[in-house]
Amino acid sequence: MKQAMTTTTVALALLLASCTQQGNTEAAQTAASAGGAPAAADQTKDTGMTELKPPSPDAVLYVIYQRDGDGAISYEIDGGAMVTYWYGYPFTLKGKQYFTGFATSTEGEEGQDAETGMMEPGHVAIAQATFVKGEDAGQAKWTQLDTDGYVGEFGSNDQADAVDDSRKPQSHEIADGRLLLAVPTRSFNDGIANASYAMFLFDPDNVDDLPFRKWGYLGSIAAGNDNAAGCEDGKVTPCAASTGTLSFEAAGQAVLPNVKVAFTGKEISGPGKVRDLGAEDALTYVFDTKEGRYQP
Repeated sequence: MKQAMTTTTVALALLLASCTQQGNTEAAQTAASAGGAPAAADQTKDTGMTELKPPSPDAVLYVIYQRDGDGAISYEIDGGAMVTYWYGYPFTLKGKQYFTGFATSTEGEEGQDAETGMMEPGHVAIAQATFVKGEDAGQAKWTQLDTDGYVGEFGSNDQADAVDDSRKPQSHEIADGRLLLAVPTRSFNDGIANASYAMFLFDPDNVDDLPFRKWGYLGSIAAGNDNAAGCEDGKVTPCAASTGTLSFEAAGQAVLPNVKVAFTGKEISGPGKVRDLGAEDALTYVFDTKEGRYQP
């Protein structure tokens, strides 16, 4: 592993990452092949950001973990933890343009000085680096706003929930200046492909008293499944697939909105039977302040 880069080198790396289109394209393609959804390919990217490329995945990892991965988007750091670029999201909030790069880290190896046993078994820690768009001598540039090595945890088998780039992320701007972000994810268990949304809250001005900093993970919301890999159409385990459409709804006195998921498709209703899903099958998730996450 190389020695940590100097502050000057880091600034240069971020500048090159922001301005060199070819380097970003190659890093984005690498991230996509690893299951991440790179910011450069995000379908919700603001058109006003096209002149300024997002920081590259490897630059985001360096900012968070202060270890040089020599251009890699997944590598081992001190203590045996494996860090991986997960997702990049450019957005505009209250007139400011931001970019947040999310990363994940395994817990690392056991040992006298290792920080193991702090997370649920099999989970990875979610980290973030957030940048805000500014100018320097008339040139657009990214300025680092915040970085945090732990905004929550999720996943299984020491791997993050995979980003589902076949679906678009969704966001909801809250009147007090915060942003609720739903990142589409997918998982596969016991022959069933499960679609979900990982929920995150961005609080740039620290307006709430929740136990988060700039970003917090608020749990994941189910959004459909498909048992095509293990079904037998017309037999004991018939084939059934469903799709969930997410929307945000006012929640009375609560500041954070409810999240409604309306389902279409079919679900198994009994041995050899399926039924059509309708409006009565919709689920509404409410933010539980005690648990710090959305619950159905």
